Amino acid sequence: MRSRYGDRHSKRKQNIVLNSLIGIVLAVILVLVANIFFFGDSPEQTVSQDQQTAQSDTNEESNSSEDAVTSDEADSEDSESNNSKSADQDSTDEESAEEDKTKEENKDKEKEDKEDEQAEQKPGEPNLEGPWEPVGTSQSKSENHASSYDKGSVDWNEKLRAVESVTGFPPEDMVVHWLGGNGGPQKSKATVSQKGVNDTKYYVELEWVDEKGWKAVSATKK
Repeated sequence: MRSRYGDRHSKRKQNIVLNSLIGIVLAVILVLVANIFFFGDSPEQTVSQDQQTAQSDTNEESNSSEDAVTSDEADSEDSESNNSKSADQDSTDEESAEEDKTKEENKDKEKEDKEDEQAEQKPGEPNLEGPWEPVGTSQSKSENHASSYDKGSVDWNEKLRAVESVTGFPPEDMVVHWLGGNGGPQKSKATVSQKGVNDTKYYVELEWVDEKGWKAVSATKK
């Protein structure tokens, strides 16, 4: 009797132990299943995702660094381009200023040369080569100038002054052989000689310059 009872008691204990172990295993399985269901990824997947996130951050930093370098290079190129344009503009401005200065110097030199030539012409000495300048006028300074061939008129006397700029001798020392038109209302031609030297005649062509008077444009002598 005692032996049967003991066997039963022993089996009961074994069953309790087995059932406890089974319950523990089931509890662990439930915990794992719940972990996967509620938190999604497994530990290995979580580690992989962390690695991917870190790699993505590294790539973003790398791209940002590359973009910054590219931007710096672009800014540097723009700056060099702007500096080059500025230098070219400065060079162009300097060349333009130098050209203007050269033109002014040439004008001044031409003016001085004309003045020297006129100064070299002595009273009574002809100047058949020019250049000649308008002799000025006391007439109305308008475009409606009317040429006059009345001896002793203002226009007549101003024509003789223009002839004087060629021949070198004044009207009172001048013999006027002919003074008349020369193919236009503002063009004249004169044939003169110096008193006492009638064998030398001067042929002078004149042209009216508005507001400046008569000017010799051509001269020959025979």
